[in-house]
Amino acid sequence: MELSVERTQRHWWVFVIRGVLFIGLGIYMISQPAGSFAALGFLFGLIIFLAGVAELIRVTRERTQGGRTWHLVLGIIDVILGIILMGHVGTSMAIMRIVLGVWFLFRGFSLFSFARHAGRSWMLIAGAILIFVFGLLILFDPTFGDMTIILWTAIAFIITGIFNVWLGYRLK
Repeated sequence: MELSVERTQRHWWVFVIRGVLFIGLGIYMISQPAGSFAALGFLFGLIIFLAGVAELIRVTRERTQGGRTWHLVLGIIDVILGIILMGHVGTSMAIMRIVLGVWFLFRGFSLFSFARHAGRSWMLIAGAILIFVFGLLILFDPTFGDMTIILWTAIAFIITGIFNVWLGYRLK
């Protein structure tokens, strides 16, 4: 969908409102971390559910696709998992932290592997160790993991909001 510049300039205020809402949400997340983490846990389940629905729609529309059965099974699993996670927010929050922690562990291993190929750069090795330790802390220290997710999400919302406000005033 293509938006014309003229139409976007007429609706500059939408960017400002959206930016203020993002900034407000980020500040709220920092001030209310427990409630924010529960909401993120629910959204994590909702995203998995919607991904499953999208996969099922794609499978039903693309009849010539190879491996349809596999994608159908994955879509069904995602829908069921999403429903379970939305109904059990505590489980969703724990899984979200585990997924993020494991992801950081793999990123640390990956960076360490690149460091070996880049001539054993001490910066890359230090970065790999730091990321790996960060992943371990997220996995094995629930408070650190939960607060990390909240803090970085809140910061991302605040930055997104600032740039939306800036864009709105630039379009004005």
